[in-house]
Amino acid sequence: AAALSCGDGTGGDDGPGDNILYNQKIIDNDDFFSGSHWNDPHVLYRDGRFIMYASSDLSWNGVVKIYRLTSDDGKSWTIINGGSPVLEPSAGEWDSQCVETPAVVYFDGEYHMFYTGYDVPYSDPDSSKQFSIGHATSPDGITWTKDAAPVVSPTDAYADPNLDFNQYVVGEPAPVVFNGKIYLYFTAVGAAAEVGTTWQTIGLVTSSDGTTWDAPRRVLTPDLAQYPRTTGDQYIGFSTPNAVVIDGKVHLYCDVVLNDPWIQDRIHHAYSADGESGWIHDSAPLLERSSYSWTESEIRSPSVLEYNDDLYMYFAGHYFEGINPVLCIGLIVYDEY
Repeated sequence: AAALSCGDGTGGDDGPGDNILYNQKIIDNDDFFSGSHWNDPHVLYRDGRFIMYASSDLSWNGVVKIYRLTSDDGKSWTIINGGSPVLEPSAGEWDSQCVETPAVVYFDGEYHMFYTGYDVPYSDPDSSKQFSIGHATSPDGITWTKDAAPVVSPTDAYADPNLDFNQYVVGEPAPVVFNGKIYLYFTAVGAAAEVGTTWQTIGLVTSSDGTTWDAPRRVLTPDLAQYPRTTGDQYIGFSTPNAVVIDGKVHLYCDVVLNDPWIQDRIHHAYSADGESGWIHDSAPLLERSSYSWTESEIRSPSVLEYNDDLYMYFAGHYFEGINPVLCIGLIVYDEY
């Protein structure tokens, strides 16, 4: 398991644990173009450089698009494609309003992007029930061809509870290449008999070709002793997973979400030998909202990769200036994990 400490939250180069090499906010509000709000980073290392896909809208216009950034060191970033998005909503389609939470893997000679799409503004109180997970492919990671239909959608978002773990919400994809397949993890909301109410958990579908997918199943749930759902509804569960293979095991990093109001409160880690069962959970979160001043309202969207025997964990968060949220992306680098 990744034995990581969260540092002192001061934004300095290191925290109190000697395993922390770097601990900084790296992308801020209005970076790269005026009115930008940066969220949901997903980072991979290909061909000698770091590549980040991230979500942003323009001055809270309600339309989220996906951008590509590159870096030589994983810390200082440049937007590519002339500052234009690499993936946008498609007019008249199921993702006509927003595309967000991108996650990309290189598999079978091409890039595969998975994303959350929907056809109503994100301010719509029912927008999460419109979420589906889309898929696009690219030869270069810049020019993308979308599939016509989503990979995963809610089973029956507006019906009475039927105990499907993914009845009401699916989104926030987390692909990883494992055992010669794409393992696609995602967050899901449905009613669960174990807790007698709704529960936000992590689901999985897999594919050997990136085209045909097996049936969705729930694979990761919170430890109720650690994050109780039945005592005062303090936590609703896990969101925004990220998957990485380390030493032949699948490691999942995800948000822990408070229920009322729905707030991404901390970042949790668990790992499994087969990617589906026998998960070993860390006994404490890696980071919390209180870890940094710029994440005091929410901390979310971890993205983890190994580089030069260090572990890089990117994450997003926000705080408020008056009534306006300020969205940022940070990085913490560990040399022991």
